Amino acid sequence: MAEGRDGARCPSGRQHEMRSGEQRVVVVSVGGGIREYEVAGTPLLDGYAVDAMADGGRGQLLAPWPNRIRDGRYRWDNRELQLALTEPDKGHAIHGLARWMPWETAS
Repeated sequence: MAEGRDGARCPSGRQHEMRSGEQRVVVVSVGGGIREYEVAGTPLLDGYAVDAMADGGRGQLLAPWPNRIRDGRYRWDNRELQLALTEPDKGHAIHGLARWMPWETAS
């Protein structure tokens, strides 16, 4: 687990809070996802707790493919390729390779 803003260990990694006017967002380093988004104090995203891991793709980049690849298999250049089954109970590779990678903020 990575550290949050206050140094606490967080499953979703570092917590980066950003503000612009009445908007506030908390972006996490695991998958570059959005944990919270609000405007004028009103939450506009069904976020998740700081001590939890994302249970959905809130703001994550689903690349190089969105959705699922059945059995995690595909053909490319006359070769059969196998992806990790990231939705193992259904036997699929789901939502790309970037979803759980560490991301960093840039100023």
